Amino acid sequence: MSIADRREYSDFPGPRKGDRQGDRPGKAEGINRFIGRRPVFSFGNSDGDQQMLEWTAAGAGARFMGLVHHTDAVREYAYDRNSPIGRLDKAWDEAVRRGWTIVDMKNDWKVIYPFEVK
Repeated sequence: MSIADRREYSDFPGPRKGDRQGDRPGKAEGINRFIGRRPVFSFGNSDGDQQMLEWTAAGAGARFMGLVHHTDAVREYAYDRNSPIGRLDKAWDEAVRRGWTIVDMKNDWKVIYPFEVK
């Protein structure tokens, strides 16, 4: 990174009025508009993140793409292919096919929220 690449957070224009990507396609365009470049690291948790992950993966050089699989209904939410609160279906298949990192909340995380630490 050169000195010219270093900017303050306040230098970026941020989202435009009405920009809210949430859990749907369009995140890649919003990220590009916000940071002005393709990410080298992206982490998602639903099908709404698939385009962002694919866009990150399509870049040159080392890249990291990961998914958080929400499997802990006791400490957080659990959702998967047919859930009414979130959907992880197509992005899951893509992550498995392409060898992206998948993290299982219930089995891989001892702590989800700081108040769980005793």
